[in-house]
Amino acid sequence: MKIQTALLGELEIDENYILDFTEGIPAFEEEKQFVLIPMEEKGPFYYLQSVCSRDLCLLLAEPFVFFPRYEIEVADEELRKLGIDHDNSMLVYVVLTVPDDFKLTTANLLAPIIINPENRKAMQYIAVSTKYTTRHRIFPQEQPVQAASAAEGR
Repeated sequence: MKIQTALLGELEIDENYILDFTEGIPAFEEEKQFVLIPMEEKGPFYYLQSVCSRDLCLLLAEPFVFFPRYEIEVADEELRKLGIDHDNSMLVYVVLTVPDDFKLTTANLLAPIIINPENRKAMQYIAVSTKYTTRHRIFPQEQPVQAASAAEGR
């Protein structure tokens, strides 16, 4: 199947890899089908491209690469919607916001994308009570170098 995208041009995708967001994604509820495209073969970044809307493409990342202690509790009811039980594995990604300066990129840890890799059902899960927000920097902030005063070093 061929799809047209604004960012990546024309893509040939296997229909078996289409993700089904039954409820859409918040702010894009009408969009139900997406494809996950790795930026690089072994990288933590992915494109989440809408199958129907050429202009809708989100940048995702594997959260555990940047936030090794990241934990999100997904309600059992939501897991059931995806067909995930305690024996199934799930994939977790976070949506990135990329400003002009890529070093200031932030991840939405409050609302990860959850995917059941077996049936390709997916959702953006919005956590209710959590310590996370929608804007966590993925790269450590550089500490300003303080210049030594002339009196130092005596």
